[in-house]
Amino acid sequence: MFDFDYFVRVIPKVMGGLSVTLQLTVVSTVFALLIGILVAMVGSYRVKVLYPITRAFVSFMRGTPAVAQLYFFYFGLAIYSTAIRNMTPIIACSFVLSLNVGAFMSESIRAALMSVDEGQREAAASLGFSKGQTFWRIVVPQAVRVAIPPLFNDMINLIKLSSLSFMIGVPDIMGQAKIEGASTFRYFEIYAAAMLVYWGVIELFGAASRRLQHTCEQAY
Repeated sequence: MFDFDYFVRVIPKVMGGLSVTLQLTVVSTVFALLIGILVAMVGSYRVKVLYPITRAFVSFMRGTPAVAQLYFFYFGLAIYSTAIRNMTPIIACSFVLSLNVGAFMSESIRAALMSVDEGQREAAASLGFSKGQTFWRIVVPQAVRVAIPPLFNDMINLIKLSSLSFMIGVPDIMGQAKIEGASTFRYFEIYAAAMLVYWGVIELFGAASRRLQHTCEQAY
């Protein structure tokens, strides 16, 4: 039978891993965004040599499971790399999630850049704008508004993907749930509490996304 009292009591215990989950999410998001911008720029301007490399990177990261990437990096490559063997689990997971989500963000950013009408670029050139001025003054403001919703979706997916980190020993929300389950075996209530916490966090990020999108629409 579902023990509601225990369910209520276990929520704070599961939330003990929330700070780790948020730390993992924030760090991974920052680096994923940097990777996404770099890859998107290479893709948009088809930089020689780098373009096929970035397309292969995006295809590989989007086409393989995140858990396989995490295990390959943390357990596979660690055989040949002392640096990886010496990494803490949270750093290793942040690195893999940054690469994984960065590939998805790059496509969101590239689509936003391509959404700007080519005629606006030509009009800017006819007015004497340099390519740099056109990019920063014409393309970026419009692309940002288009990119915000998919980028927040990628960030929400990153929050959910961060739950894989418990598999290599990170004491995040799922890690705390696993520790509690090992002592009480009340898995139904424990994982229901974990899902509730994730749901609350994702709803907050969703509300922030809608607020930011509304602000951008008013600004432009």
